[in-house]
Amino acid sequence: MISVSSPSVVRSSLEEMLESLQRRDEIKKPSDMPPALPARPSSKARLPKRPLPAVFGGSSDVGNIGREDVGNCSFGRRKVLESEECVESPYTMAAVHERRLAENGGAGLATTLSSDSGWDNSIDYYIKKQLRVWCRHQNGQWELGKIQSAVRGKASVTLLDGTAMAVSTGELLPANSEILDGVDNLVELGYLNEPSVLCNLQYRYHRDVIYTMAGPVLLAINPFKDALIFGSNVIMAYREKILDSPHVYTLADTAYSDMMRDGLNRSIIISGESGAGKSVTAKLAIEYLVEVGGDNSEIASRIRESGFILEAFGNAKTSRNKNSSRFGKLIDINYDAKGILRGACIHTLLLEKSRISQLSRSERSYHVFYQMCAGAPSDMRDKLNLRMASEYKFLNQSGCLKVHDVDDAHNFEKLMEAMDALRIPHEDQERVFKLLAAILWLGNISFEVTDHENHVTVVIDEASRSAARLLGCKMNDLTVALTTHKNETLMLQQAIDTRDSLAKFVYTSLFSWLVETINRSLEGDKKLTGRFISILDTYGFESLQKNSFEQLLINYADERLYQHFIRHLFKLEQEEYELEGIDWKKVEFVDNQCCLDLFEKKHVGLLSTLDEVSNDSEATNLTFVNKLKQRLSSTLQLIDEKGAFRVHHYAGEVQYESTGFLEKNTDTLQSDTTLFLSSCCKNFLIDELTSLDLGKQTVGTKFKGQLFKLIQRLENSKPHFIQCIRPNAKQLPGMYEKDTVLQQLRCNGVLEAVKMSKSRYPTRMTHQEFANKFGCLLADNTRCQDSLSTSIAILQQYRVLPEMYQLGFTKIYFRADQVSALEKLRQQVMQGMYKVENRFLGGRVVRDFRELMSGIVTLQSFIRGENSRKCNVSSHQLAPKSLDKLTAVVHIQSVIRGWLARRYFSHLCRWKKSAQKGIMSQENIPILPSNVEELQKLVMKAEVSLSQKENENSVLREQVRQFEAWWSEHEIKMKTMEETWQRQTSLQKSLSTAKKSLGAGESGNDTSGTQNPIDNLANELEQNRQNFDEDAKAVIERKMSYPTQIEEFKKVKERFETWKKEYKNRLRETKAKLVNSEGGKQSWWGKLSKRYTPV
Repeated sequence: MISVSSPSVVRSSLEEMLESLQRRDEIKKPSDMPPALPARPSSKARLPKRPLPAVFGGSSDVGNIGREDVGNCSFGRRKVLESEECVESPYTMAAVHERRLAENGGAGLATTLSSDSGWDNSIDYYIKKQLRVWCRHQNGQWELGKIQSAVRGKASVTLLDGTAMAVSTGELLPANSEILDGVDNLVELGYLNEPSVLCNLQYRYHRDVIYTMAGPVLLAINPFKDALIFGSNVIMAYREKILDSPHVYTLADTAYSDMMRDGLNRSIIISGESGAGKSVTAKLAIEYLVEVGGDNSEIASRIRESGFILEAFGNAKTSRNKNSSRFGKLIDINYDAKGILRGACIHTLLLEKSRISQLSRSERSYHVFYQMCAGAPSDMRDKLNLRMASEYKFLNQSGCLKVHDVDDAHNFEKLMEAMDALRIPHEDQERVFKLLAAILWLGNISFEVTDHENHVTVVIDEASRSAARLLGCKMNDLTVALTTHKNETLMLQQAIDTRDSLAKFVYTSLFSWLVETINRSLEGDKKLTGRFISILDTYGFESLQKNSFEQLLINYADERLYQHFIRHLFKLEQEEYELEGIDWKKVEFVDNQCCLDLFEKKHVGLLSTLDEVSNDSEATNLTFVNKLKQRLSSTLQLIDEKGAFRVHHYAGEVQYESTGFLEKNTDTLQSDTTLFLSSCCKNFLIDELTSLDLGKQTVGTKFKGQLFKLIQRLENSKPHFIQCIRPNAKQLPGMYEKDTVLQQLRCNGVLEAVKMSKSRYPTRMTHQEFANKFGCLLADNTRCQDSLSTSIAILQQYRVLPEMYQLGFTKIYFRADQVSALEKLRQQVMQGMYKVENRFLGGRVVRDFRELMSGIVTLQSFIRGENSRKCNVSSHQLAPKSLDKLTAVVHIQSVIRGWLARRYFSHLCRWKKSAQKGIMSQENIPILPSNVEELQKLVMKAEVSLSQKENENSVLREQVRQFEAWWSEHEIKMKTMEETWQRQTSLQKSLSTAKKSLGAGESGNDTSGTQNPIDNLANELEQNRQNFDEDAKAVIERKMSYPTQIEEFKKVKERFETWKKEYKNRLRETKAKLVNSEGGKQSWWGKLSKRYTPV
């Protein structure tokens, strides 16, 4: 047996080292030393969760700010209460976030200031330096001004427009200098308060700069107009880093680059209220990610076109947005390991089906109905018996059939092109439009009461016949499906509900089929797909005058996404700081977990209660209300007995009307209607009908399941956030309503995200990672055994400021851009090490090479010597035999050479003899007379052709002489014409001079009231001069022969001579009249006649 001693505390060497460091710090603390290490337990057991510091009041709950908000403003760290009431907004809700908590160290969020001596000193400084401040006006707006004086908590402030006003010092906030107006990132603001943020966003918005960074969040303000900051050229500029200003492309490029660097999936979450521009922002993000995905142009084109199809079938005009998404979608864009686009996949959340049969005032149903009615070709209209949208009850009940600046007919053409691009067969396209037309005709079906018990039957008219034909069923089958259930005739309201349920189910099934078809078209090679980027575009928060079951689910989804937002920006990071023992002032934020518990809590939550009541066949709306009173009276505010209740969402309070909740949550088709659809659709939409039989979940449960799957998918990726903001409630460009923007900034936690970004530690490493990476910066004699000591030694040696980092239990946390300096030093050291290593290895290789070469040469010399010695011995032994062989070879060669010489000589002699015989035979050849005659004929032909050529040359010379004569004559005539035009110009100048002198001399004698004749002559001269110039130019420019051109010139000249004679006569007559009217005095005509002689 081993005896067990009494338990004692065993301390590790690391803990002893930490204690020694702390004792040394107490004795000597230089200014550049890092902060003291956090206290650690003396046991080797697992570290307990560290409690919150006392400054937070001992509460571990980060949220619950709606009760009491305490913050520090920028003029000193003063804890104050914020009592500001939220201003009215376009929402029909009460403000939940009346008060927000400010950040430590000077980033108050529109908080009031405490009046004490510290603040008085700050005011004196601002008065002395004439710095700008924000003061709250009586109407609640913040105005810029300068403090002139301050006495006893009252300050006299002069606004920028010169207005003087007296305000309490508690109504003042510091303003940033003008140099910070319009910064790209709100983190760069020196004073982070609400008026400064609003002013910065307004400054950029009025200059058409709609994107601003708020720490890690991109803010996108809807311009309500087309902005010229999109397209392929802009994408290329951001891709090549030519542009780096905040943009959707910048954030998408960051997500893509991070995915390629780390190999981890990324997600882009786009949020904002309805009308804030989420759909357009999602399009831009998809456009960039598709563009940078490489050469797969076919998949890229399909992804773009799929967005148009989903927009046509899933978007509609609402009272707040003319293109509102009525479903949620998550688009996964898949890439391979090289970053090349390989495909995409679309996940959807529940479609708002009530819009098919019920519309509020000034709203529209889904775009595709209006596009089909406006743009369908004539053959399709005949097949579908289509009418205008105004003739369908499902469409005309809201009084809104058209949207300003939207061409439904053109959009229908684009829809057809998109379906063709995704290779949807034409047969399926025809079925889709048949079902859409059938839905419209179903809405026009009317019922007729047959007895006093209100039983009905279908009216046989054009609507019912068209619906039956388009659905592919008999008229009798449709009548039975709409008016009977289990062989019992339905009453009027029951029949109407059955008709509407049938129309809604057909449309939602058609939408699901379209999504599946699109996914099949976008599906790439799964073997090549390794990573993806998800883009989430879902519903925006809604609070209408009348909120029903659809708004409840939409706002619940928005609550869940907001929880995802605060989880990744606030909760996880601050929990890590707490566990690591980091000295950290918590950034307070609004935690909506209580609201989520209200929806999701098992057995007693709102959705669970609704499902429980819905499953009870005898339950009524009153039953649901009573259940809510029993279970949720403490967290849910019930308004009246009719079932109205209010829910405090993170974005505001919304009142819901519970009427119809049970029916909409159940949303089950009658068995007779299901059989009817199965017989009609045959193979089309068969999967949707099968899903009805397999599971009968309530709408709420189904929606919750889809939402949970979506959130789980987002949790498996690193998020990037875009907050879309609606600048005004009227959807007008250029209008910036501060109240509207401020309400959205408060609700979305944007200001808290900026505060978090200003004080967070974005770079973090474990002690071991830091020591392994930067241990090369230490000398060998200063290196320590454990990683923590090595890390501290590195930080101290290179004098990293203590406020720029913190040491945790297992990690080191750095402020932004602090590790980059160490990285540069490490690169320099590593480069030096590489050079030394290369030189050392190079010298070693050279030495080894030389030793190897020396050994090889020595070995070769030994081998050559041995070979030569063997050859000498063998040559001595074989010498006699080799001499006999050499003699024989020489004798054979001499014989062969002699034989070749004799053969060549005999061949040469034979050639000479044959040549002499050939010459003698040629001398004896006779000359025949026929050959002589042929030669004479050829000579005669040559002489005849020569004489013909000489005649042609003489004719050509004569033509050349004629052309030269014509040209000289043409030049003479042209000179004559030019002289004539010059004289005409001089005549015009003389007339204008005479006109001036006559006007000066007789300015007071014009009593006739008629126009001066000189003016008429001058105008006529000018007009005819222009006419003759144009005629002459026309003759020159025409393509005609030279004689014809001369004739045309003659005609022009004759016309000119004729007009000139007439003009001379009229000129003389005018001269005589003027001489007579002047009484015989010599006028300008006499002077003119001496200088001018008409041609």
